Formats: sequence, C-alpha cells, structure tokens
Amino acid sequence: MKAAVYYNNKKVIVEETPKPHISKDEILVEVKSCGICGSDVMEWYRIKKSPLVLGHELTGEISEFGKNIKGYKKGDRIVVSHHVPCYKCEYCKKGYHTVCNTIRKTNIDPGGFAE
Repeated sequence: MKAAVYYNNKKVIVEETPKPHISKDEILVEVKSCGICGSDVMEWYRIKKSPLVLGHELTGEISEFGKNIKGYKKGDRIVVSHHVPCYKCEYCKKGYHTVCNTIRKTNIDPGGFAE
C-alpha cells in the first residue's frame, strides 16, 4: 500500500509500505480522508520519531476485522478515534480520559496518511 512517509517538514515521500496485519481485536480501515492536525506539523515534536506515517484524524471503510470484533461488517463507514480510553481505571471513572494508561498504549498504525 502507499503511504506518505514523514522524514521532516520539508521531506514527505509517498512510498510503498507493507499492508498491516491485524490481530483478533483489531480493524483494518481503508482510509478515505484524513485531516492534518496541528501536531502533525510541529517538527520539533515529530522529527525525533521519524520516519513515520502521520495522520490520526481519519475516516474510512472497514476492509478487514479480527474475529473478536462484533457489530461491524466489511464496508462499514467509520470515523476513527486515535486513542481510546479503557473507561475502567480510576482516571476514566473520574472523567480524566486523557491520562488513562490505555491511551498511551493504543495508536493508529501506520497512520492516516496511508491507504
């Protein structure tokens, strides 16, 4: 699949990358659109992790899903949340979802600027 690989703010190259393999608890999305967040252009923040595929504000269609995924089917149109809290920890119970440890462990891979 093609992906826009970020090296720095002046070097983003469309490259062929491997199609991700999903686990039994994951969904593979064919990206239809992706917004550019302010954090995507903060070079001082992103360059340390480059090369990488940016983009976490995306929409698309489900192309595959793991066996543990229920309530969805291939072709469903979805909006993807880049980080999902657990809703069970003490932070979530108090409404502080942004400090939930699960959020730090989850992410979109490879990123919304990929097919």
